Amino acid sequence: MLMCIDTHIICKIMSSSLAIHLFCIIFQIDMVIIPATTEQMGVLPGHVATIAELKPGILSVHEGNDVSKYFVSGGFAFVHANSFADIIAVEAVPLDRIDHNLVQKGLTDFIQKLSAASTDVEKAEAQISIDVHSVINAALTG
Repeated sequence: MLMCIDTHIICKIMSSSLAIHLFCIIFQIDMVIIPATTEQMGVLPGHVATIAELKPGILSVHEGNDVSKYFVSGGFAFVHANSFADIIAVEAVPLDRIDHNLVQKGLTDFIQKLSAASTDVEKAEAQISIDVHSVINAALTG
């Protein structure tokens, strides 16, 4: 059992990018910044209990001066009043494992698909892919 530590947050990130691959990382951290659908949400020790839907974006884990960043494609964050936070993501990938060239190629490809799209479904699919690739690209370049 994990104990509550008043000066830190216990943050658990769970993801199953593939049906056979589930990972869980547990951190004792100072702060986590969550890409919630309402806005970026910083969680510090003692944060009020909250449930937030995640949008595609960058989740930042702060441990002292070190910051680890993960791309999350969506999911939910459960912040408990006892300084525990559970992050349940469809996909959570360390940012340093993402190939910037592939992201740029994907962004270019989906912009072309949007231009060539003839149905509302094709346009929506291309736009979602553009939005996701844009978030990753921005995180990798800035």
